[in-house]
Amino acid sequence: MSTVFNRLTVALMALTLSSCVQGKDYQRPPVDVPHDWSRMANTTATSMVSDHQPESEWWKAFQNEELSELIERALQHNHDVKRALARVIEGRASVMSAAAGLYPHMNLSSSYSNIAVSENTLAGLRLATGQQPGPQVFATPGTSFDLWNSALDLRWEMDFWGRIRRGREAANADAHAIEQDARAVALTLVSDVGQSYFRIRELDEQLDIAKRTLTARQEYVEVIQKRASVGLASELDVKRTEVLAAEAAGLIPDLARLRTMESHRLEVLTGMSPGSLDLHSRPLRDAIVQPNIPLGLPSQLLERRPDILQAEATLVASNARIGQARAYFFPALSITGQGGLQSVEFSNWFTGNSLNYSIGPSITLPIFQGGTNLARLDSAESRHVQMLENYQQTILQAFREVADLLTSLRARAEQLARQREQLAAAQDAVRLADVRYRKGLVNYLDVLDAQRTALAAETQLVLTERTRLTDMVSLFKALGGGWAPIPAKNPT
Repeated sequence: MSTVFNRLTVALMALTLSSCVQGKDYQRPPVDVPHDWSRMANTTATSMVSDHQPESEWWKAFQNEELSELIERALQHNHDVKRALARVIEGRASVMSAAAGLYPHMNLSSSYSNIAVSENTLAGLRLATGQQPGPQVFATPGTSFDLWNSALDLRWEMDFWGRIRRGREAANADAHAIEQDARAVALTLVSDVGQSYFRIRELDEQLDIAKRTLTARQEYVEVIQKRASVGLASELDVKRTEVLAAEAAGLIPDLARLRTMESHRLEVLTGMSPGSLDLHSRPLRDAIVQPNIPLGLPSQLLERRPDILQAEATLVASNARIGQARAYFFPALSITGQGGLQSVEFSNWFTGNSLNYSIGPSITLPIFQGGTNLARLDSAESRHVQMLENYQQTILQAFREVADLLTSLRARAEQLARQREQLAAAQDAVRLADVRYRKGLVNYLDVLDAQRTALAAETQLVLTERTRLTDMVSLFKALGGGWAPIPAKNPT
């Protein structure tokens, strides 16, 4: 038995290896990739292209240890990330399951039976044990005997047309898509943590501005009251000052409320219960270093962005399933066999005389399937067209997203420069108005107008600075998590 089986195995494996795999092997579709970002971002290429390759933890470019610790904690404890990683394990298991069909399936069974022969029928002892009829096949009705049996069952489908191999290829691509989805979840999480942290620090700075404004207006209340007592200011001026002081005081609890709610969001992102994170107040401009943004070529997005890699993986899978669908039109050849030991006496169970086996090929030829195979092929080809269009659209969306963010960052930089000039001028105007009012050269409305202008300028500057930081985080996300390309597995 072993000689026959070994020869048959070698021959069939050779045939399988030389078989024809249905469908075309995957080739990446041509993509119209810009040479650089200069045209897309409306800026100079030299300011964007750089050989500098930062470390994979791109958030460290902000040089904020607190932010880095929060992000690292989120990557370890966030439940969405944990769920995504569990799906990766599930996807890899699916690959193993799809590849299992390439190998023989064997099952070992063993049993014992006590068989009693009916008194009303003639039952052959040897017929019951699987032996051929002879002169001594019949047993006396009413007798009983033991039957000891062990068997090794074999089934092996020979993948001549590549149906199983294409299925494995599709499953491997699906697993790669799941891995890229997990990367996307982690990338989104890091982006959300960064943006939430920047929002908290913006609110810290707004609270600082509000408290300084309240202090200044309370001081002005005292000044106006003193001037009113000697007839240098009206009662209306006093009331206006008191209203403004109350207005400034009213902003503080609302800003504190927003900060607390944003802290709750950050706590959930990092896998913590709301109210458990203690972030001391720290103004935005004191907390963050705004890094420069050297960029590589747009073509690197094809190897780095999770959504592009995921779209390509689904395209690979759809291409493989076309070949899998085509293979259903061809005959299926399988090797089936059984071998084991069978005896009516336990003492003879493991002797050579108890050996029995059978082995041989079987073929299944699809003649009429009611259009099932044709429908399966049409569905696979249509799915491939959909995934191809999705892949192309994903690339275009990625290029547009990066270009938009570069344009926005460029505009933010110019806006910040103008707003800093505006704030400096507004603060000078406040000082000048205060001096002139104390000298009686201007009325109090001029002072109020200068204060409002300065307050609005400072608040807008903080908002723009936070917006530029969030745009920068969004750009890191749009670039697939930094500048350096990430070595990606071949989805095939």
